[in-house]
Amino acid sequence: MLYCPPNITISTIWLDHGISECFMATTSSVVTGVFILIFGTIQLWMYRKYGTPVSHDLLPTSPLYYLQIFITFLICAVALLRFLLQVIVLDPGIIYGYMLVWTSLSMVSFMFSALLVWVERHFQLPTVPARGHGLVLLLFWTFLFSSENLTFVNLGRNDWWFHPTTFSDKVEMGLFVSRYVLSMLLFGLGLRAPGVVTTQDYLNLNDSYRVPLRDENENSGSTWRTAWRRTKTLMPFLWPKKSFMLQLQVIICILLLLAGRIINLFVPIYNKLIVDSMTTTPLYFRWDLIVTYVGFKFLQGGGTGGMGALNNLRSFLWVRIQQYTTREVEVTLFRHLHGLSLRWHLSRKTGEVLRVMDRGTDSITNLLNYILFSIMPTLVDIAIAVIYFVTLFNAWFGLIVFTTMALYIAATIIVTEWRTKFQRSMNLADNATKARSVDSLLNFETVKYYGAESYEVEAYRSAVLDYQK
Repeated sequence: MLYCPPNITISTIWLDHGISECFMATTSSVVTGVFILIFGTIQLWMYRKYGTPVSHDLLPTSPLYYLQIFITFLICAVALLRFLLQVIVLDPGIIYGYMLVWTSLSMVSFMFSALLVWVERHFQLPTVPARGHGLVLLLFWTFLFSSENLTFVNLGRNDWWFHPTTFSDKVEMGLFVSRYVLSMLLFGLGLRAPGVVTTQDYLNLNDSYRVPLRDENENSGSTWRTAWRRTKTLMPFLWPKKSFMLQLQVIICILLLLAGRIINLFVPIYNKLIVDSMTTTPLYFRWDLIVTYVGFKFLQGGGTGGMGALNNLRSFLWVRIQQYTTREVEVTLFRHLHGLSLRWHLSRKTGEVLRVMDRGTDSITNLLNYILFSIMPTLVDIAIAVIYFVTLFNAWFGLIVFTTMALYIAATIIVTEWRTKFQRSMNLADNATKARSVDSLLNFETVKYYGAESYEVEAYRSAVLDYQK
C-alpha cells in the first residue's frame, strides 16, 4: 500500500501551483492530533490531581454546550464518511496511507477534545477563574480552522474539486463545505465557551446560597435546556400502545407526510417539463405530463399543500390519535392531582389549577403536532433541497440554501428565546385572572357575608389589566 498517490511523496509540498493533498492531510492531522493528545493528556492529569468537582446546580444550562458536543462528534462522522466514500464509491479499492492517518487522527483528536470540554465543564482548578476554555482546546480549534482555510490555496488547481464537474468532485466539495462550516461553528463556540462555569459561579462555589441562585432564574432560563427531557416525557403520549389500529394510523400518517414531501419536490420539476415541452420541434401535446402534474397538485393542494388530498387524509386519520393523546394526558394529570396531599388541596386555587390543566393539555397536543408535522418536515425539506441543488447544479447552490436556512433557523430560535419571557409572564397573569374569578364565585357565601362584592370586582379588574399589559 502506497502512502501517497503515484509519483508523489510526502516531501512533495508544492504541486501544480498548490499544496499536495498528501502533505496537507498528513501535516494537518499530525500537528493537531499530536498537539491535543500530548498537551491534553497533561491537562487531564492536572485536573485529576488538582481539580474540584463543580456543583451540578451551578452548571450552565445553555443549549449551545450540547450543540458544541454534537458538532464535535458530527465532524468525526464526516471524517469517517469521507474515508468510506473514497474507498467504496469514489476510488473503489484504492487506499493510501495518508488517508488512514488523516481519518484515524481526526477521529481520535476530536473525541479527545470532547472529553476535554466535558472535563473543563465539570471540574475547576484552584487557580484564577478562567474566562473560557483552556489554551489547549483554543489552539486545537484554531489549528483545525486554519488547516481548513489553507485548502483555499488550491483554488486555482484544476485537478481539485473547487470546479466540480464529476460526481467525485461534487462529493468532495460537499464534504469540504460541511467540514468548513462545522469547524467554523466549533471555533466560534469555543470562543463563546457556553458550557464553562463563569467567574461569578466560580466565586460562589463555596457559597451556601448557591442553590437559590439557580431557582431565581428558573422562569427566565432557556426553553431549550430541557427540550430533550421534555420530548422523551411526551413521546409515550404520542404512541398509542394500547391500540394496534391507532399505531397503524400513526405509521400511515408518517408515510403520508413523507409522500407529501416527495410530491413537493416533483411538482416544480413537472412544471419545468411542461414548459420545456412547448419549445420542442415538432410541437407535441404532452398530455401525460399535464395529467401527472394535475395529479400531483391534487395530492399536494394549493400553495403549501394545506388543502391537498394527502394533508386532508392525514388530518382525518390524526383525529383519533389526537383524541387518544388528549385523553391520556388529562387522565394522567387528574390522577396526579388526586395523588397530592390534603394540605396541598386545602391551599390550592381552583381556578388556577383548572386553567393550568386546560392550557397544559392543549399545549402538549399542539407541541406534538408541531414537532411531527412542522419541525420535522421543515428539516426534511432543507435536506432534500440541499441534496437536489448540489446534484443538479453544484455545491455552491447547496451552500447558499444551507446557509440561508441555517440563518433562518438561528433567527427563529433567537426570537423564540426573546419572546418566551413575555409568554411566561402572560401565562402567570392569565392564571391569576382565572384564579381570582373562579375562587371568588366558589366562595360567594363568604363574599356576601362580608359585603365584599365591590372589592372582588376591583380585584378582578386589576387582574385583567395585568393580563392585558
